[in-house]
Amino acid sequence: MTRLAQKFVELKKKKRIAFMPFLVAGDPDFKTSIEIGKLFATRADILEIGFPYSDPLADGPTIQAADNRALASGINVRRVFKLIKKIRSRSSIPISVLVYANLVYQRGIERFYREARNAGVDGVLIPDVPIEEAEPFIKAARKAGIDPIFLVTQTTTPTRLKKIVASASGYLYLVSVLGVTGARRTLSRDTEKLIRRVKKNTSLPLAVGFGISTRGHIVKLKEAKADGTIIGSSLVKIIEKNKNNRKKLLKELKEHVERLQVD
Repeated sequence: MTRLAQKFVELKKKKRIAFMPFLVAGDPDFKTSIEIGKLFATRADILEIGFPYSDPLADGPTIQAADNRALASGINVRRVFKLIKKIRSRSSIPISVLVYANLVYQRGIERFYREARNAGVDGVLIPDVPIEEAEPFIKAARKAGIDPIFLVTQTTTPTRLKKIVASASGYLYLVSVLGVTGARRTLSRDTEKLIRRVKKNTSLPLAVGFGISTRGHIVKLKEAKADGTIIGSSLVKIIEKNKNNRKKLLKELKEHVERLQVD
């Protein structure tokens, strides 16, 4: 059983929803990003780390700005793996990464997954690779002992969902809204429908992301039987606001994460 699968089994026994904060590696700079990762690792169930990319199609302006800050700070694939290793050296928390396909192609698919495994990565999500084109990535992931993670949206057809379920492991990433990432005030009723629809087709854990920003959202997702919740934009906004004051940045992140906790 993989580290991701084991974590969801543990949380299910405790009747808890996985808290999964997201950070962009290198935002606002390499050293501070490591401190953020270590902070999250002490208060989260699973950590999701994004590889900065110049054209992140799935992301809204908040994450795009974080990618730009990280790239401006000199981050690259090699340094992202170095950052993950530093977090892994202090924590056994499951780590999944979000990376765009071009970065994987540039590195070489097998090499990327091998380096990911050596860094301590447990799952890889590539948002711009459709399931129909994912076989080389799935093969490399399996060889490296990494869970291939896939997005499921409200527009995912039954046929495509069947293919995704057959290929994924670790968990499925359910997109709560149509469009790009970004904090929303309310949780769409369509999200609950999506959770119910996918639950009928798989026993894989379902983690919901895109637009999740408040404790109330997380409570509703738990009531809807989601297994995990991914929080990104609301955390990244705190980083953006305090990017020149590391002490205040870490303090506000800690307080926000504590406010989001759901038993």
